[in-house]
Amino acid sequence: MSQRIRQKMRRNAFYLFASLFALISTHGSAGAGVSAGYAADFIKASWTNAVVLRYDHRKTRLGAQAMYWDGPFNSNSSLSIDYDVLPSEKWDLNLGGAYLSKISEVNGTHFNFSLGAGVNLGERFRVQFTHLSNAHDNHNMGWNFLAFLVRF
Repeated sequence: MSQRIRQKMRRNAFYLFASLFALISTHGSAGAGVSAGYAADFIKASWTNAVVLRYDHRKTRLGAQAMYWDGPFNSNSSLSIDYDVLPSEKWDLNLGGAYLSKISEVNGTHFNFSLGAGVNLGERFRVQFTHLSNAHDNHNMGWNFLAFLVRF
């Protein structure tokens, strides 16, 4: 992969995280939470490591998640918007959509469905499973990330 392509991917990942961080910092509402952490795909794309930044607004049950990962299928990034269908402080079941910056042999489209299940372990820790899938016959192995997050 050329140096120019790598620089472009890093720049896109930076803009993705900067946009989500700007959204988070302008919203000072009570009941909102920010999480950051590490994730790994453990099902079909082993050795894929990711950084995760997540925002949850408990009152509206809306959430946003930005991820950047690198592994055997090259690097990629995603931005997800979702809705928590379980009104619980401990458990989350998030359904929504995601935009992936690159098409690869794992996902054949930019637009994907997202499914997330998480558990909040006390005030500061969260474990979350995230699945991204394009529901398309070609190139739909799907991403399956298990994340360990620190809540702020």
